[in-house]
Amino acid sequence: MDIILRLRVLIWVVIISLWGVMVYQYLGEEEPLPRQAMSPVPNPYKALPAQSPVKMPESAIALPDAAPVLPEAVAVLPASTSPPPSLPKTELPVRVKLPSPVPDLPVPARYAKAETRHFVIFAEGTEVPSETVSLLENLHGNLMLDLAAFSPWATDERVAIYLFKHQETYRRETGRPAWSGGATSIRKRKIYLYESPELPGILAHELCHIYYDSFFLAGKPDPLWLSEGMATLVQTERGLAAPAWLRENLQILRNGGGYALGDLMRVSATAGAHDAKVRLWYTQSYSLVRFLLRLRQRSAFYHFSRHLRDGKPVPEALYRAYGAPYTSLTALEHAWRYDTTTAR
Repeated sequence: MDIILRLRVLIWVVIISLWGVMVYQYLGEEEPLPRQAMSPVPNPYKALPAQSPVKMPESAIALPDAAPVLPEAVAVLPASTSPPPSLPKTELPVRVKLPSPVPDLPVPARYAKAETRHFVIFAEGTEVPSETVSLLENLHGNLMLDLAAFSPWATDERVAIYLFKHQETYRRETGRPAWSGGATSIRKRKIYLYESPELPGILAHELCHIYYDSFFLAGKPDPLWLSEGMATLVQTERGLAAPAWLRENLQILRNGGGYALGDLMRVSATAGAHDAKVRLWYTQSYSLVRFLLRLRQRSAFYHFSRHLRDGKPVPEALYRAYGAPYTSLTALEHAWRYDTTTAR
């Protein structure tokens, strides 16, 4: 009996120890990190006249066969809630199949060149404005608060920025269509864009694609909801340039609206969908990525992304990175909905 009693005590000690490790690993709070202040994000181009938004032609979007698009049923709002507001039409970034790769442009005599720690800047004109340099370096510092683990190369390697004075010059030099506000080559780490009041937000969004999406080049590409959700989060919270439609669509989510997560994650292109549906899809992707970033220790989101890059399906990547109770999309949706509707 004495031996049996000791074995029982030992077994219970092991069980309680394993339970304690699980609680510490999955439920324990992350140790506080030193606060890193956000850098200011100046906009040297805010005085420029805004370009008239151009409706993106559906013919410019090339979809793979049977590509899932946004479902017809969007809102699951209570009957007492008013329908989604009519939002102004603005150009939204989407993944497109461009007619040709972005060319490697030569540096003509009319372009000035400046090198900083993280960028090589080619600007149309006689010199690169110091305000542009400050904007880029401040944006880089802000983005690294979230993305440093995904782009360790950014410490020593530079991103090339081609900045044109006018949209017409940008289109002529790059061959981009009329609706294009900027072009990015993730593999070559180059961004092409033109001066406009929206430039800080566009830069933050496109730099995020270079810093975050390049993490997936060695494996399976990141899903569209994750890529655009992260880019919208960085644009909003690190570039301090929230899209005008974001606040209204966040309210729709707080009221219980939006897509089922399975539908949200199946979307691989947004061509042909109504503008209001696309905005709601972008907003929900942003909200879900924000939730995942703040759900556990910050390393959990890195591991989630790594498992996706390695080809794991979303539910498996979710459980491997975040542990119980996140064993399925249903569990994630319940937790995200509760957080969104209660702000707890």
